[in-house]
Amino acid sequence: MEGPRWPIRCGHVFSADDLALLREGLWPRDTDDRWAVWVDGGDTLRCWRSSTGTCIYEAQLLFVSDGSAAVGVLNVLDEENVYRRAPTDEGELERFEGVLSLVWRREAGSNALEDITTIQEP
Repeated sequence: MEGPRWPIRCGHVFSADDLALLREGLWPRDTDDRWAVWVDGGDTLRCWRSSTGTCIYEAQLLFVSDGSAAVGVLNVLDEENVYRRAPTDEGELERFEGVLSLVWRREAGSNALEDITTIQEP
């Protein structure tokens, strides 16, 4: 993340399955997709605005022996001309959860449609 950061105590815990999805990443497929989310090969979770390539959220993951990980502090870009933070830390954490929900929904959507065959009439 480049620029000033606003640290927020987070305490979010990701299961090993959640981490597998985050390592695969959420990548924009069309212009309506606003976020890219990815855990790099190490221990950093980043969420970017896909239209600008600006990293808005960044967090170091603290791994546990069972394969899960926790976020102690979430860094939020604190540059008002680029990103306007929520008025409260709780509000910003809700926004962060909303971005993560895009990863979980993508996975749920792909599983839900996995066995469906589309038939188009001429």
